Amino acid sequence: MNPSPVQSRNQSRIMDRPNEIQKPRQKTRRPRAVLACELCRTKKNKCDEANPCSYCRQRNVECTYRGSNGSILNKRRFTPEYVRQLEEQVKTLRSSSDAPSVLPAPTPGTVLTPGAFSDPASPKATPSVDASSLHGSIGQNRDWGYQVPSPSCSSKQSAQEISSVNMHTRSVEFYGSSSSVALLSRVQRNEDREMFLPAKEQESGSIVSNLHNPRFSPSMMDGIQQSINANPTPPTPGVSRHYHKCSVFLHSFFSSNHYIHPILEKHRLLQKCEQLWSGTDASRSSSFIALYYSILSLGALISVREEEPIDGITNRQWSRKFFDESLSHCYRMGMVTDLEMVQCYFFLAKICHNELNPHWAYMYVGQAVRTALAIGINREPPAHLQRDVESVKAESRTWWGLYSLEMEMSFAMGRPDTLGSDLYHDRRLPVTYESMESGTVPYQPELLEPPHCAIIKYMVDFSRITRALCLGIYLSDLSLPELLARANQLEQDLNRWVDSVPEAIRPSRIFSRKTSLKSVKDAQYAKRQRLVMTIRYHNLRIMMFGSLLINSSPGDRASVSCSEGIQKCLDSAKQTIDIIYHVYQHHDFFRTWFYNITYISFATSIILVYLGQGASDSEVQSLSGFIEMAVEILDTMDECVVATKGAAIIQHALAQAQDKSASRINDGARRDGALPFNHQWGPLTLIDEVFDANLMFDTGAWDDMEALLRFLGGPVSGELMEDENGEAQLVGQ
Repeated sequence: MNPSPVQSRNQSRIMDRPNEIQKPRQKTRRPRAVLACELCRTKKNKCDEANPCSYCRQRNVECTYRGSNGSILNKRRFTPEYVRQLEEQVKTLRSSSDAPSVLPAPTPGTVLTPGAFSDPASPKATPSVDASSLHGSIGQNRDWGYQVPSPSCSSKQSAQEISSVNMHTRSVEFYGSSSSVALLSRVQRNEDREMFLPAKEQESGSIVSNLHNPRFSPSMMDGIQQSINANPTPPTPGVSRHYHKCSVFLHSFFSSNHYIHPILEKHRLLQKCEQLWSGTDASRSSSFIALYYSILSLGALISVREEEPIDGITNRQWSRKFFDESLSHCYRMGMVTDLEMVQCYFFLAKICHNELNPHWAYMYVGQAVRTALAIGINREPPAHLQRDVESVKAESRTWWGLYSLEMEMSFAMGRPDTLGSDLYHDRRLPVTYESMESGTVPYQPELLEPPHCAIIKYMVDFSRITRALCLGIYLSDLSLPELLARANQLEQDLNRWVDSVPEAIRPSRIFSRKTSLKSVKDAQYAKRQRLVMTIRYHNLRIMMFGSLLINSSPGDRASVSCSEGIQKCLDSAKQTIDIIYHVYQHHDFFRTWFYNITYISFATSIILVYLGQGASDSEVQSLSGFIEMAVEILDTMDECVVATKGAAIIQHALAQAQDKSASRINDGARRDGALPFNHQWGPLTLIDEVFDANLMFDTGAWDDMEALLRFLGGPVSGELMEDENGEAQLVGQ
């Protein structure tokens, strides 16, 4: 085959220049993108301007573009692969929607809307039947079917989540989008910093490590395990061994935290304590001793600080000593499953709760749930079994108190609960006067609980609204109108719940410092419960509408409906701070409820997020007052190191917001002085030296001559200027 003329010429050229090195063709560089996505811009990567771009698609993260005004742009340049992926998803969803439903028909009396609470007249929890309940681990979520999150939904959630190594404990900790840790991280993050930080930077500046309480950490427990291994047989407990002199902490517990979680029977427990102090064999059960020390620990932690501590040891030191004692008994016993161990884990979780160690609290409450399920206290015992009435009542109180605590802690950390479907839990709720008078249960006065136990049922109802909020808003991929509609539906459920609560402990929708003296005669338990339920009501309301604030653009927030939702969120945030500040001023018992730091931090973070998203200068001034109140509360809780760290973060964020507001005011003042001149002739510049000195100014267009003089750099009436002798004179006087 003869070579073509072109090939012959090329070969001849190569032969003529044998010593010349053939340089490879240089790869053409991709031109600079006109508009890069947020991730490529912060990473200084060359973006291909697709949606999603190749860089974001390889890393499976959300690809967003922002305009010069900061608003999110909707670019429509999709890659062919992305279009094919969407087509496959449409086919999959269409085939699944055409499949026949396998859900059973609801039986009479079942609740299809778990966001709605149980009937106040019914002493038994009503299970719900929905698609999610068939999967066991998915709770109720109203009538919204649970769907597998889409990749875009997952990327949105992951952008708001925190997963980091705690440098103090070397443990990995995760906090979801509904947690105060994630929200504080958003506040701490500078607006100009990149959204996706490198892993090394995340670990070095982890808010998980910054908000850790190093004085109450797992390192404390190393010595416990070592001492147990060295001395596996504990000494015989005697009268002095169980700290009878610290019984005041038991009474502190029963006059305070017991009213919020009334799972124990006071007189029965104190009777067993007396037996323990006297050395009676009947009370030497290891599980009861572990429970006893956990109650002592919590009581010491939340008790009012006395001027003369017992044996010169502070309450917090006593609390940690008793916490160690309780844990040492738990380690020695191993895997024991009985009611007292469930209650012990319950109170160990509450101790960690108030020590501001939510990670440990989540672990212990999960252990309590597993132990409770293992012994079956979530199930109604068969009627033919003759059981001790007090034991039956204790199991009911413990299970439903644990149910609401598990839901509360899990949602507050953005983690899933371990309760499973409510179909598993048919245990009767504690019997109160309301259920007895309704006639829905046989008249059994021996099952009747004291009035302060009524809160258990209403907190169970509240926890179901919390689960509906978690599944319906925080785990759903919704557009802004859908998000607003769902938040309004949940608010209706919340308002119906408030109306169902007895008036004595009903939460207040609007806090007023001027309260009636009639409440002075209320029972102590009613005052405590009403206060806690009011704070939780406003905290949940913040969670309902806070997602609007976080996920909306400035244009979205300009709409009336979205603006109203955000104002509801801000209103509850302000009331939360106001309530805690007011009660903290006047009540000693409240100053040792350290978990209020979480409520304060969350409410303050919401306000700071609002300030950082373009609040007006007048709003900055008014809202700054509430933030300063929150900082004052945290500063007075200096006994807790987490409060001090949280106050520092909030103060720094507030200073930044105030600086931005001040700069806007100064810029606005300068622009206001030039506004009339710019309106008449456009912006004036002398840099190009083409200004016509003979230009006739239409000074009649200036309503304020002082503004004109100020703009041109001349003195204004009322201002000080120096005369030729250097003495100050007042112009215009």
